[in-house]
Amino acid sequence: MESFKKGNIITAKLLTKLKAAWLRSKYRAYFLTLKYLYWPSLFADKPTIEVYLALNDPHSFMLVQVLSEIEQRFKVNLKLFLIYETVPTVGVDPKIIRHWALADANYIAQQYGLELIKQYPSAKALITGQQIWQLSSKTVEQAATIFKQTWFDTFDFYYNPSTPLINFQIKNQQRLFSKGHYLPATLLFAGDWYIGIDRLIHLETKLINLGLSKSNELSKYNANLLTDKCVSNEDFIAPCRENQSENNVCEVFISLRSPYSYLGFEKVKALAKKYHTSLRIKPILPMVMRGLGMPINKARYIYIDAYREAKLANIPFQTFNDPIGQGIVNCYEIFSYAESKGKAVEFISAAFEAIYVKNYDVSQHQMMKLICQSINLDYSKAKEYAMQHDWQQWTDVNQTELEELGFWGVPCFKYQDTSCWGQDRLAQIEHAMKENMNKAVFEK
Repeated sequence: MESFKKGNIITAKLLTKLKAAWLRSKYRAYFLTLKYLYWPSLFADKPTIEVYLALNDPHSFMLVQVLSEIEQRFKVNLKLFLIYETVPTVGVDPKIIRHWALADANYIAQQYGLELIKQYPSAKALITGQQIWQLSSKTVEQAATIFKQTWFDTFDFYYNPSTPLINFQIKNQQRLFSKGHYLPATLLFAGDWYIGIDRLIHLETKLINLGLSKSNELSKYNANLLTDKCVSNEDFIAPCRENQSENNVCEVFISLRSPYSYLGFEKVKALAKKYHTSLRIKPILPMVMRGLGMPINKARYIYIDAYREAKLANIPFQTFNDPIGQGIVNCYEIFSYAESKGKAVEFISAAFEAIYVKNYDVSQHQMMKLICQSINLDYSKAKEYAMQHDWQQWTDVNQTELEELGFWGVPCFKYQDTSCWGQDRLAQIEHAMKENMNKAVFEK
């Protein structure tokens, strides 16, 4: 355990004291609406949505293509800010992130009929696009044009880099950080943040509920929703079957500390039941226990975003009792034994429920006993088993397999030749499962 970064773990513990009950409370929502919507409306004709874009960011390019549609459908003003660059995850190879971002942006483009992109802009095109942005007014139409010119390199002439060109973007980036976020392709409205096209469904819902829609049209940006919502924890447990074909197994890479892992796990259980698929659970260490940092803006946003994603999917999400450190160790020690008894899915389900619903402190052995009892697992035998099976070895193997897939964090899912990162990309896995089921029916 001494190999873990103790300073990071202590910091992580402090980050969880973000008053989670306040972050998800209706009173916070009322306060933000009053502060950012109703009070400013006394002095302006329309509420404002701030949009932060980076010209070299694929997801910003996708987002800028739909902003005019948002502007037309809702009674809002869009205020655009160009920031200097994307901010890579600390400790992750930027090449991996760039490759994933390009592929993921094209996946979004195919869903919504947007422009596909083959490669990142050249340095001279990027500088020229940034310069034109600085010199021109910032309407949505002009922004979309500048992005297209930059990504497809259709400029008739090119600007040279300059200090003012960089400074104005850095100033906007500092504004982004001070307002509470850390990434481009983000929108800020009434104190809440929304990343990219994927979260426009939440922004649309909020604008509609506030009476800011110009029509009765419902949410439009919902292509990544699964066919069915989750109903409860117990309905979707899909136990691994020894006789299940290797061709019909979904590998699930998760971390117990990741709220998105919890949501993804609940969703993939639903898919496993619906498409008669087995799950193979592959836990990895949380990023903080691997020595990677977690900025407070990121921690805050993840919690709020995961909570609203849980509500959208009808998944229970009542609390977050941080398992970092000893809690992770305790759970991973038990997992080895649970897996050997064919109860891997049941144990992870119970552990997630303890952390995100029941407010159990899994660093306490008494709580681990309760979890084991809930799934009829012998706690004493599990501890004995853990002494002979080093959990750190298999988490290292799982981490290596994850990186070989081209990903760096969780949750990730792999089914046959389809793999994806993020609980909001499980529609790809569902599509692959559906195709496999139809194929099996046809072959019969």
